[in-house]
Amino acid sequence: MADSTPPPALPEGERRAAEALLTRALGEPAEVQSAEPLWDRGHVFRLHLAPARAVILKRKRGQGPIGAQLFGDELAALNYLNAMPVPVAPRLLGADVRAGLLLMEDLGNGATLADSLMAAGRERVQAELIAYARALGSLHAWSMGHAGEAAGVRARHGPGDEAAPRWRDAVQRGKEPFLAAAARLGIARHGVAGEIDHVHRMIIGTSYLGLVHGDPCPDNVRLIDGTCRIVDFETAGWGPVAYDAAYLLAPFPSCWCFARLPAEVAGPAVEAYRALLAAAGIELGPDWESVTTAVLAAAFLGRGQVFAEALDTDHEWGTTTMRPRLLAWLRSFTGRAGDGTLPRLQATAAAMLDRLTERWAGARIPDYPSLARAGSALARVPGGWQPQP
Repeated sequence: MADSTPPPALPEGERRAAEALLTRALGEPAEVQSAEPLWDRGHVFRLHLAPARAVILKRKRGQGPIGAQLFGDELAALNYLNAMPVPVAPRLLGADVRAGLLLMEDLGNGATLADSLMAAGRERVQAELIAYARALGSLHAWSMGHAGEAAGVRARHGPGDEAAPRWRDAVQRGKEPFLAAAARLGIARHGVAGEIDHVHRMIIGTSYLGLVHGDPCPDNVRLIDGTCRIVDFETAGWGPVAYDAAYLLAPFPSCWCFARLPAEVAGPAVEAYRALLAAAGIELGPDWESVTTAVLAAAFLGRGQVFAEALDTDHEWGTTTMRPRLLAWLRSFTGRAGDGTLPRLQATAAAMLDRLTERWAGARIPDYPSLARAGSALARVPGGWQPQP
């Protein structure tokens, strides 16, 4: 009779490698008693140790170059951030590059910012958005003040590095499909290609450089006793920190849990971010506004192919479809038209917003349930997802 016992969650070789890493990190013999898969992701586990202790194991995704890049980016970022006196990221405990394993601090099962946006009240969401902004500000301010220690990160993610995170070159990949979409809508594009190239140059790093998380989504944010910890640094790299900060304005361009973030809610969080940088001696001048405008443009330019496809067919993603997201990101960018940073692109984007608002008359930008207005469309809760209290 065939053995019906399911295979172990963690192969024996990985268990032994994890125990060896933990023994070195803890200074005493470590034994993995069980491994619990997390978040329906086959590469992340909670390892239960004796006595009553747990750590997180993350394995490299597959054997291809993308998996190796994601693993290497996270390992480099966590190793660098271990020096922060007040941690924002989980503490790195150890890594085995050959085995493709890294071990980090377990932050527990507390609520994420996504949980709050989807299920908590407005007051709690406001407080947690401020905690989120302060965590991003702490990460950015510390890295901007410790650029010398980040030489390894800069070497890995510097200009021309083929292993740079995908967000750095997304604008260039999306350029031609975006221009083709504008042409299909009958919108003038004179001079726009050159301004898109300028956006790309600003994204790869012109000012306010630090460690960029690259994917600071609400579900990558853990709230613990009123403070915020940020996880999942697979897309981290060196660049303009405005890339992360603009997630409060776009909002959340790389996230399944997308919905409208009202200015009266986002505004105090933005101010908290700026105040934290100011306390660290980092003044945000007019060039900060220009870089922010550029990264807001990147939210839709980097998805140029998706934009082109959405002219014909809408696609589901998380809490809504693609068309409301594209309208929201165009609106966020065009709302900054007064700064004059990218006048041709702003004119083109404004014309596209007008055409698409009419063409996609049924597309409604949803509200988060915690921030919903009367009669608004609500962000959908994906099937099987249960918010943590």
